[in-house]
Amino acid sequence: MLLIADSGSTKTDWLLLKDGKEYLSFKTVGFNPYFIDTQHVYDILKEDFSEKFDLYAVKEVFFYGAGCSSESKQAVINNALKQLFPKAITDVDHDLLGAARAILGREKGIAGILGTGSNSCLYDGTNVVESLFSLGYMFGDEGSGAHLGKTYISQHLKKQVPQELYDEFMKEPGYSPEDILTYIYKKPNPNRFLASFALFLKRNIDHPFVHNLVVNCFDEYFKEQVSKFTGYRDLPFSYIGSVGYNFSTQLEEAAVRHGISIGRCMVSPMEGLMEFHLNG
Repeated sequence: MLLIADSGSTKTDWLLLKDGKEYLSFKTVGFNPYFIDTQHVYDILKEDFSEKFDLYAVKEVFFYGAGCSSESKQAVINNALKQLFPKAITDVDHDLLGAARAILGREKGIAGILGTGSNSCLYDGTNVVESLFSLGYMFGDEGSGAHLGKTYISQHLKKQVPQELYDEFMKEPGYSPEDILTYIYKKPNPNRFLASFALFLKRNIDHPFVHNLVVNCFDEYFKEQVSKFTGYRDLPFSYIGSVGYNFSTQLEEAAVRHGISIGRCMVSPMEGLMEFHLNG
C-alpha cells in the first residue's frame, strides 16, 4: 500500500492507495514542524491510524507538508513516520513540491499555495528550481487566509472599516477587541485564528471595501512572491488552496495588474498527487 499526505498548518489530507486504486481517505490536524515535535506527531497518528488500517502493510509514504523546507524540519515529521511504518520507505518534502507535482504534473510553470498560509515556486517539470524563504504569517504569507484576516482585523480594531461592516462583524463572530488580542497573543495557532476570518470576508465580498482589501492582499502576493521568479510573465500561474479558490475573481483581478496569466486551480492537491505517483 502507498500512503500520500498533504499537510498544511490547519489540516492534513491523507490518501491510502492499494493495488493502484483509492482504498481510504481521511483527515487529521495539520503538522507544521515549526509548531510541533516528533513525539506529538507520533502520538496523534498512532492513536488515529491504528484503528484504520494495518501500519505494517504500508510500503511507501509520501508526505508533503507546510514548514518542511529544510532537512531538520523534514526530520521532525519523518522520524515519526519511520516509527509508525516500520516496513515502509518514507519521504518528506515541502508542500510546495507537492503543489507543483499535483497541479503541473511534469510541465513547467509557477505553482502557488493560497490557504491558511501562502507560498510559491518556479517548477521545471521535475523539481522546484526557484523559491523564496517563507517568513510565515508574521512577516510574510501574503495573500493567505491569515494575511487576509490580519489585514481586516487590524483595520477593524482601529475602526477604519465602514460602520456597517464593523457592526456585521460584531454581530456574527462576536469577538470583542480583548478576545481577539487574547487569541493572537496568548493562545496557540494564531495563524489559524486569523485565517478563520476569511469566511467573514467571503460572506461580505460584494462590499467594495472587502473586495478591494482582498484584491490588494493578492496584489501583495504577486508583488512580494510570484514576480520574483525568472520569466514569471511568460509562464502560467497555477495554484492550490481554498483561499485562492474562493476568491478566484479577486485573485485574477490582482494578476492582471502584474501581467500574469492564470493557469489551473485546485482546492486540494490530492487527486493530482495520486495521478503523479501512480504514473511514476
